[in-house]
Amino acid sequence: MMKNFFQKLMTKMVVALDPKLDKYRPPKKIKPFRPETEKELVAVLKRTPKEILSDEKRNLIAGAMSFDQISVASIMVPKKEMTFLHEGDFLGPLLLDKLYKTGANCFPVLDKDNGVCGLVYTDEIDPLKIEEDQPIDKFVQPQVTFVRGDYSLEMALAAFLRSHSDYCIVLDKEMEILGCLTLADVITLLFNREINDSFDSDSSPYSVAHRTQK
Repeated sequence: MMKNFFQKLMTKMVVALDPKLDKYRPPKKIKPFRPETEKELVAVLKRTPKEILSDEKRNLIAGAMSFDQISVASIMVPKKEMTFLHEGDFLGPLLLDKLYKTGANCFPVLDKDNGVCGLVYTDEIDPLKIEEDQPIDKFVQPQVTFVRGDYSLEMALAAFLRSHSDYCIVLDKEMEILGCLTLADVITLLFNREINDSFDSDSSPYSVAHRTQK
């Protein structure tokens, strides 16, 4: 009985003294939160104040996280929106003006079998020297880079670097033309500075990657 009384007394003393002893204890080490999944990491980045993580830096992180997940087909210019030339065409002031108005600067040239046999870069043509129609093959560059639509942007970038090109034709598994992709398209997606919040915006690389996976 005395033993129980003593235990109760000691318990009361410890409870009463414990808060007063806090200042003599070493500070507790708070274990930092460690994200275990990609979803948790994105949540942490969203909660981070913009004074610490600016929109530009958010966009860079989003681009890096999604770079190997976005397919070429999801951001390419589709075939129906492309302008093609043919190996039998003649390039003169009228056609050159028409090409300028498309806003593009590179145009694939098709052979008689509708295969791409080369490219014409209008920014490498001096319009003042085009006084009359000339055979298109005079302006054709034969080197063409091809990538598949199911390639990731990481694979496409490797193809750009390997070929020293900034334009490629996108093909499907049957080697039919799907569209085209430029190095500028990739850079614009990954580093678009107009995105307000890279993880919330539907146009962000992170959002694009997750839409294409569904």
